[in-house]
Amino acid sequence: MADIVTQRDVGALGSLVALTAASAATAAGSGDSSTTTGITIDRASSGSLVGTMEAAVLFAATLGSGKTLSVGYDIQEGPDGSNWSDYQTATYAVVATGPSGGGAVSGQLQIGSNLRAARRYVRFNYAVDLSATGTDTAVAQAAGFLAGSDRLPQGPG
Repeated sequence: MADIVTQRDVGALGSLVALTAASAATAAGSGDSSTTTGITIDRASSGSLVGTMEAAVLFAATLGSGKTLSVGYDIQEGPDGSNWSDYQTATYAVVATGPSGGGAVSGQLQIGSNLRAARRYVRFNYAVDLSATGTDTAVAQAAGFLAGSDRLPQGPG
């Protein structure tokens, strides 16, 4: 019978990466409902195809009372890093609502994706949508943890 081996250094099994540059949006103005295109990721850069991506759109916003911030995303894949097909998408979902009297909110929308059926290159795109007009603002950026290669890195010793 095999012994159970626990994984203690999860960070050694993958890479934390920026998936996009930061973006800013003003309600009904610049950046509102505009897509932020992700950085091209070569799933084979470590010598073995990455099979999993845990992504998060991190945001901070100033919202009016009861006004909302929504996020939609699109994970794309392709064979060469320049021709893209949709792999996993989601329409806008409300991720934050302005507090009574308005004010600052922050948080993240977390997305898991099994990349086993994706081609070699992937990218993560997102858009934020502010429900107010003119005064609400938001900044956002996507980051992710890439793991699940079919070969694990060699351990110490």
